[in-house]
Amino acid sequence: MVQNNENGHQGDGAPPMMTREQFAVYIEKRLTLYDEIVLLGRDGMDLQLRVGDVDRSIDLGIFYAAYARDPTQLDVVIQNFVAVAHGIVPDRSASDFAELADRIFPMLKPIALLAEVRERRLPMLAYREFLAELIITYVVYEGRSVAFINEEHLERWGLGIQELHAQALTNLRERTLKQIDYATLGVDEQRLFIFNSGDGYDATRLLLTDVIAGWASQLPGNIVLGIPNRDFLIAFSDANPTILNSIAQQIQADAARLAHGLTEQLFTFADSVIKEYQWE
Repeated sequence: MVQNNENGHQGDGAPPMMTREQFAVYIEKRLTLYDEIVLLGRDGMDLQLRVGDVDRSIDLGIFYAAYARDPTQLDVVIQNFVAVAHGIVPDRSASDFAELADRIFPMLKPIALLAEVRERRLPMLAYREFLAELIITYVVYEGRSVAFINEEHLERWGLGIQELHAQALTNLRERTLKQIDYATLGVDEQRLFIFNSGDGYDATRLLLTDVIAGWASQLPGNIVLGIPNRDFLIAFSDANPTILNSIAQQIQADAARLAHGLTEQLFTFADSVIKEYQWE
């Protein structure tokens, strides 16, 4: 057991042991790394969560007790907490990339997530830079949850980021074409294309340039795209300035208030690539 000195610090240069309240706050912050877990509230050490479509109440006291017994095992305590929250212990230990290649998907996230990972001293995520302070991360789909892929996974698999990205895009395209429908509303300059399936990858479908190109061919003017949060992608025309401004304002508001917010930045499709939309 690690002993604390009279000033509340552990030996061997370790950080001070957290109080119960500090531990609860820390758990809340760590939950930001798990898209499938929604924090509903906390009363002392009683945490209310929604995991998928199931609401759970979890007593953090037992996890704090485990942490207090050996603070060096904090990450193990967190892993056990997440497993309890899911009601299952997800299988994230596959050492062979081929075993899970068809369950790997890309996911757009704010670049600020990297700072969170560094702060928590977690293995660095596998990622590619994108636009508008967003990055492309990669996850393993596990039914009711996802597990982020990190650099240690790539090293274990002997895999490069380009290969990972290609596999993830292939899977997203196949999933989209086979399982996900988009909505269309209006005609001509009022036409909208919308992905809002709620499967966690709607905004990331911005990366499917073949789908975006098909939409662009049906719109007058330039195509404009918005991804205010993880579960929404909208495409529309900039031919009508009134419509453009109205939708842009709604995207700005939604990016600030909705869960899993991404960006108020608008995008367009030109020269076969996604670019940030530049207002004239």
